[in-house]
Amino acid sequence: MTTGLVLWVIASTILLFVGIYWVYILEKRLKVMEERYQKILALAEDTDQATLVQLLTRLETQETRLGGVEATLRDLGKILPHVVQGYGIIRYSAFENVGGDQSFSLALVDAHGNGAILSGLNSRDDTRVYAKPLKQWRSSYSLSAEEQQALGQARQMIEGEPPNP
Repeated sequence: MTTGLVLWVIASTILLFVGIYWVYILEKRLKVMEERYQKILALAEDTDQATLVQLLTRLETQETRLGGVEATLRDLGKILPHVVQGYGIIRYSAFENVGGDQSFSLALVDAHGNGAILSGLNSRDDTRVYAKPLKQWRSSYSLSAEEQQALGQARQMIEGEPPNP
């Protein structure tokens, strides 16, 4: 035999095995599809029109419910950026003669840094509560050191860092 003929025989043999493997894979896939088809036919033979109408009605009901859920999800997506997503609270003693760290500063902010800071100053005689608005992490009023610290905790919470105790 010549070298060219030997190469043709080897190539043909390889192609024959590749073809046999390909047919085997296709036969397996066809068998799986036939089994699925037989299950569908068995379902169709066992069911009557009333059952099919009932299934279609349930399908339409599910589509309606899904539409409602999608609408609710869109509404929540619009509201979510504006809900309180971060907070920071600092307790401290505002006056030297009053102990127990009864005064506080509480920052409540959304994802954009909008919200409010509440501060309660406790003295021997009374407690006064003040509120300062926040817009993009800033207030139009000056912030005390404790309020800035509470705002820093809230910002850390929004940015994914655990707040410092």
